[in-house]
Amino acid sequence: MMTAQTTLVLGANAVIADVRCSIAFSSASPLRFGQQLGLLWLPLDANRQAVCSPAYLHEPKDWATIDDANNPSKWQLDLPKLFEQQGVHFLQLIAYTYDEPSLNLPAVELSDVCLNLNHGALRYDFTARVRHVKAAIILEIYKRNGQFKCRALGEASTQGLVSLEQRVQVSLDVRPPNTHARIQAAQQQQQQAYPHNEMRPPRQVQAGETWTGTAFAIDPYHLLTCYHVIESAQIIGIRQQGQPDREAQVVLSDIGSDSAIIRVSDPLPSHIPLAQQCSDILGETITTLGFPLSGLSSQLQVTQGCISGLTGLNDDIRYLQFTAPIQPGSSGSPLLLPTGEVVGMVTASLVHEHAQNMNYAVKFQLLSALIASVGISLESKADSSIAMPLTTPQLSKQSRSALWLVGCQG
Repeated sequence: MMTAQTTLVLGANAVIADVRCSIAFSSASPLRFGQQLGLLWLPLDANRQAVCSPAYLHEPKDWATIDDANNPSKWQLDLPKLFEQQGVHFLQLIAYTYDEPSLNLPAVELSDVCLNLNHGALRYDFTARVRHVKAAIILEIYKRNGQFKCRALGEASTQGLVSLEQRVQVSLDVRPPNTHARIQAAQQQQQQAYPHNEMRPPRQVQAGETWTGTAFAIDPYHLLTCYHVIESAQIIGIRQQGQPDREAQVVLSDIGSDSAIIRVSDPLPSHIPLAQQCSDILGETITTLGFPLSGLSSQLQVTQGCISGLTGLNDDIRYLQFTAPIQPGSSGSPLLLPTGEVVGMVTASLVHEHAQNMNYAVKFQLLSALIASVGISLESKADSSIAMPLTTPQLSKQSRSALWLVGCQG
């Protein structure tokens, strides 16, 4: 006996009888899912803002899986599993076109999408009513009076996923699927050099091998640098022009944040303060000071950029992303705000032909927590909100005596 089919019209609601449901998509246009067309499932709270990251064609979830790896247009949803998560009130389905001008892809637009729920028990045909549509919210699933229901929608955008980001308060991945493959390959190539992987084996060094990095003083006896700078070192020394060389000892090393605190026995000439409270720093101008490529020059180098992201690779909240140019040896350099406060510590850069300025720094909040964990009490700086911004030369002059070249020997 065949199940009667209910065809939804725009704005209509219907009960979803099978809550572990199958959904199949098709399009009358020549565009294909996973090639020119994308789909994502976005969980939302009661205010229709994002609760967690979406499920994509290239990144399914345990509650939203692709039924057939060779056919990305067929999905399985486990609605009870998703809605049991705290804060989930709605699940929206968004269809969109892949559009990445930097990859010189041909321009495409979303014209129609047909979806069938539970083997045709429910059907909805979405048709774009305007030209040049790049994304559309076509379905919303919710729970009411113990039943899961769906509502046919048709909210279209000619600007693509970017136009939805501010409304749902989450960053949406607009990249075409072949971009993901290239980025993943680049990440694999960077695996050993990239210090954020807590499961990687200890660095193997030969006896007498030397390498360098950067450190900055946070009080008269302690400096911050990166874990991967001092990792496997038998001897750690710091050097600054006009100052005697000093040997340093490790106070704390934390591979999880790629951070280390080192200590010297004689007082340091100066130190720089960590930021206390920062809000709305996305886009803020920053200055870095460090000793990159010290084999070519042992002089302090200064570069400028801005904070381009508030999370690190794979949305890691321990880090922020910035654009100031860095080189090997920059690890451990401070990111200075115009007030002279440290907002982060340089830790890594992802180098790839399609990924420019993907530089990362440990956030000042995590650095402060690590410092407090070993009982170091830092001086509080006067309210930075009323401090006059410094020029780059002023920042360099004020901070340079707190910067040290770190030399390590295995």
